[in-house]
Amino acid sequence: ISKLEMVANDYGVAVSFAPKFHCELNPIEGLWAHQKQFVRRRTDQTFPTMLKLIQKSRINFIEKNVSLKLIRRFWRTLAAYERGDSYEDVLKMYFSSMCKANVTSHRQITNSNLNN
Repeated sequence: ISKLEMVANDYGVAVSFAPKFHCELNPIEGLWAHQKQFVRRRTDQTFPTMLKLIQKSRINFIEKNVSLKLIRRFWRTLAAYERGDSYEDVLKMYFSSMCKANVTSHRQITNSNLNN
């Protein structure tokens, strides 16, 4: 049990943790992905340009209503898991054209693939 959970227990608060790096359950991961993609597509790799692009990416995020997309994705994912869908099924809902092989886990590093 973590310190956060111990403090929460002392105050009668329930803490639920979402899986790390899962953009479908953590909308903040979608925000970071959107900003990185926006900057990556427009950068000339200079620091002043990067600073400007980070600001523009925030404006673009708001103007394009990306937050609505991320929240909808979150609720669709919860509904899918409630139905009993697997992690692979959930990923295929969003990335069906990119899922060619079986999905077994998310971002997993093993000793065998460290040197690749």
